Parts: sequence; C-alpha cells; structure tokens
Amino acid sequence: MSEERRHICLGFTDERYPEGTHICYLYSDDEERRRILPPFARHALLEHECFNYVADVPDAAGLPRVMDELGLKQAGSGLPGRIDIATVSEGYFPDGHFDPDAMLARLRAAYEHCLAAGQAGARFAGEMTWALRGIPGAERIIECESRINDLVREAPVTVMCQYDLRRFDGAMMFDVMSVHPLMIVGGHILRNPFYLHPAALHGHEPGR
Repeated sequence: MSEERRHICLGFTDERYPEGTHICYLYSDDEERRRILPPFARHALLEHECFNYVADVPDAAGLPRVMDELGLKQAGSGLPGRIDIATVSEGYFPDGHFDPDAMLARLRAAYEHCLAAGQAGARFAGEMTWALRGIPGAERIIECESRINDLVREAPVTVMCQYDLRRFDGAMMFDVMSVHPLMIVGGHILRNPFYLHPAALHGHEPGR
C-alpha cells in the first residue's frame, strides 16, 4: 500500500483507515446499517470523490428510497463529489448470474470515469447479498474479491462491503470473511484473522 495514500476517518468507527482499503462492515440490525452508509457516502462526496453504491433493491423503483436513506437527494445535494447508485441486478447480476469479470469491469470503468471527470478518487460500497450460498456464480467469490484487492492496491479506491450478521451461519460467515483483509466490528477496525490471501490458493505465502 502506498505511503502517500490518505487516511479516512469516519463517524461510524473510532479509528482511521487508509485510502485503498478493502474492508467489510458487520452490522446486527437495520438501524446500524442506516448509521454507517450516510457518513461513508457523504465523506466521499465532500472529498471530491466518486461514490458508487450497489443498493439492496431489485430494480430502479427502489432507488429513490435508498437515496433518501443516504440523505443524498438530488444526486448529492450539491456536494462536490459524484454519486452513482445501481440496483443489485445492475451491479452484480447484469446477465442474470454473478460474473467476476463483469463486476471487475464495472469497478474499473467507474474508477476511470471518476478520473476523467476530475474526481480525487473512487469509493465503492454494497450490500453483499450475492455472497450467500445458492446464488449462481457465488462460488467464485474468492477469485473475484482477490482481484478487487488487486484493483485496490493500484488505484485510489476504498471498497466497503456490508454484511448483515442475521443472515449467516458459521460456515457461510467463514466463506465470506475469508476474502476481506480488514473488518469493522463494534466500531473498531480489525485485521481479519480468517482472511485468505490469494497467494495461499496457489500454495505459497504472499511476498512482503
């Protein structure tokens, strides 16, 4: 991770974390979820960044409600950054199933668009319902997330994935947690003890 990268401090954590972080936030109820997204989005827009959010709604009819929950009516309420919100189907299932190539292409295109528009960086967030078992293509999650980590290392982006603890059993939680280097639990940023580095999939340790 580049030493020049800024550190971001948001109201829903007690600590700072670096720009260029792939992190997961584990919440236990809807009130907590509603608390964490607005400051994450608003901070991005105040920092002249492009904020991309995959909303947990099936179609565009639900997007106005999501914007209202974020407190970002009229596409940002005059803040200097740029906001782009997509539905779950647009963000993760453009062809009816989860495809890592399509998702990585969407993230990179959003980042390049942000640079072309003169934005300072890009920030991504999503309610990662697609990680649950039984969704077509979800078995490729580790492959996809390791490639997102590659994008995070080379570009000034911050990726935050949200997970609802009420949806998981122990085995599913291990599968999901294994792809995130950092996690936020109880307002504190922790190194994820279950993180599986992509290099481990090929039988060797990552270089330092």
